[in-house]
Amino acid sequence: MFEFLIAIFALAIWASVIIYYFRGPIFQWLDNRFGKDTPLAELEAAHKKKPPAASPPQEQGKG
Repeated sequence: MFEFLIAIFALAIWASVIIYYFRGPIFQWLDNRFGKDTPLAELEAAHKKKPPAASPPQEQGKG
């Protein structure tokens, strides 16, 4: 039983060392995978700029 405990302890230490060494890329991947998407600036600007509503053509006065 003690051998299993030492094996699990060694795996935990190795995993923590690897996670600590690669923490930057891991956090970037997690943010990319589960983080909120940010809209593109040009799409957001195009969405905010709506063309003015077209008014119906006005008839010139007869007479």
